[in-house]
Amino acid sequence: MKPITLDLFTQYSFLSNLQYSSVDHKIIFTETRSDMEKNDYTQRLHCIDMDTNTVTPFTDWKKRTPSYMMKDGTVLVVEHDEDDKTVHTYFKVCKVSDGSEVASFTLPCSVGSIQDFNEDYYLASITINRSYPSYHHLSLEERESIEKEKKENEDYVIFDEYPFFFNGAGIINGDRNTLVLVHKKSYEIIDLVAPTVDVESFDVDGEDIVYSGVDFIDVKGKWSWVWKVNTKSLETTVLYDEVMQINRVFVLDHKVIVNGTFAKDYGAMEAGKFYELRDKQMYLVCDNEYSLYNSVGSDCRYGRNKYFYKKENKAYFITADHSRSVILEFDGVSLIKRVEFEGTCDDMVITDQGIYSIVMKGQALQEVAIVEGASVEVFTSFNTAILEDKYVAVPQKVTVPKETPIDGWVLLPKDYDPSKKYAAILDIHGGPKTAYGEIFYHEMQHWASLGYVVMFCNPRGSDGKGNEFADLRHNFGKIDYEDIMDFVDEVLKQYPCIDAERLGVTGGSYGGYMTNWIIGQTQRFKAAATQRSISNWITEVCASDYGIDFPIEQEFDDLYNCQEELWDMSPLKYANNATTPTLFIHSIEDYRCPIPEAIQLFTVLKCRGIETKLVAFKGENHELSRSGKPLHRIRRLREITQWMDKHLN
Repeated sequence: MKPITLDLFTQYSFLSNLQYSSVDHKIIFTETRSDMEKNDYTQRLHCIDMDTNTVTPFTDWKKRTPSYMMKDGTVLVVEHDEDDKTVHTYFKVCKVSDGSEVASFTLPCSVGSIQDFNEDYYLASITINRSYPSYHHLSLEERESIEKEKKENEDYVIFDEYPFFFNGAGIINGDRNTLVLVHKKSYEIIDLVAPTVDVESFDVDGEDIVYSGVDFIDVKGKWSWVWKVNTKSLETTVLYDEVMQINRVFVLDHKVIVNGTFAKDYGAMEAGKFYELRDKQMYLVCDNEYSLYNSVGSDCRYGRNKYFYKKENKAYFITADHSRSVILEFDGVSLIKRVEFEGTCDDMVITDQGIYSIVMKGQALQEVAIVEGASVEVFTSFNTAILEDKYVAVPQKVTVPKETPIDGWVLLPKDYDPSKKYAAILDIHGGPKTAYGEIFYHEMQHWASLGYVVMFCNPRGSDGKGNEFADLRHNFGKIDYEDIMDFVDEVLKQYPCIDAERLGVTGGSYGGYMTNWIIGQTQRFKAAATQRSISNWITEVCASDYGIDFPIEQEFDDLYNCQEELWDMSPLKYANNATTPTLFIHSIEDYRCPIPEAIQLFTVLKCRGIETKLVAFKGENHELSRSGKPLHRIRRLREITQWMDKHLN
């Protein structure tokens, strides 16, 4: 069998954005591939004939192909008009039946999503800015004048609210997600929401639109309100204005349903319960401990996927359940599992012929399948050939037998011989409220192909096991560190082939935080590679897009005088204990864990004479390992691998 090479991911197909046309009984979805010549990605749409499950390309390869299915069997495909220098979104209107273009139009705004509202109007989610809230109503000449003014002032950035930037989006000072109606013939735009409201979720109920979000000018809080706007009168009504963290608002049978939490039992990271909202009061209709998003990680995804879908007065959610993702059905009263198999559902559409999903099952890469219960009928083969002659390690489950059992896995190296001794790499996931599962992870498979034992686990704080398991309030670096070390001990006990003197550790985001924490607590690891990490919670809280959410989630007694609590759980406090050779991988435009988080700890280690190196990537953000430019992803993985090779072999 051939090894999984470092750059093999550049040959994978990443699938996303399933959309269903009931008119034509067809489904479209996006395929993304690496474009090595341009050091970028390229996309095209495919169409599934649901009668035969045959798949055919729907568009040519392009840099990006955002698309939106309409009820009449057309799809709006977003392209860029190079001649238009103003903010705009250019749509081609294509028939799903044959892919032919039937119309095109441009909207003078940045469109995040667009859907049918009725025969006359689209409903669109767009981005506006408080500096120019009426930009999309201005003439072309006026918009060009604004762009000229922006160009003249491009060397200056003004921050006058918080958050002022966001990972992957850049500077967002003054930006608001808002809702508008767009006339299908005249393309007249009708505003539906006050310009200071940042809309977070919305749903349609006849002529009304119900939405949740935060109304702010200076600081965006963590707690949301709910409004209703009538599209005929444009009258807005406040439906809820108390303290609640709202994950999603939607409508079933004209009842407003809210998934959210009052954060009373497990803090702001508590999973949202289902409430019916009426008369400005929340009435519990269904308890819930699922996070309602797919948190089972992999570095083999790219593109827009949805975790929520509505059909015939039922709502569907993708969520993490232990080490897998499942599809839940909510009928307004109770939740049931519609799909549950060992693997992940990365996207879904609910059709009259069943549930279609993009799945990862076993150690296979993404494919489209029909799913129900534990049944998975895969009918595409985008990625089959790429792995069929490769060594793909099968995860061996390891459970730590303690009061709160901890599940993890081991990947055995290529050409494994139990009589030999092997170096091992511990990989720690981000989050912390995410999870590892028994699905394909490129970087881990590459290390297994190189001859490493790879181990990974879901310590307390991880997703998929309910609120109590995920609760890390006041316990960062304590119970999670204990679980990870207990897991390493159990792996060493069960796999005597591992050389305990040749252990490496790596992880990203929260996994980077834990890597930083570990090197200040123990010398058992001979090499560490910390990625997009946190070293100082004080600076992280004050300078990241996540920022003030953290002390709120930790429920410190005094949010504005919690420096002692933050410092106690900061790896930087224990940096003088560290002796482990440590590699730092960070992105310069990472606003989730800004680069000073790496620089602070790197500086301490370097000045103390500990072998260390910082590799900082220009033009990349927190998503480097998953959606960074292909050549940057290769360089990142090569740096980590060479660091481990140097210190463990």
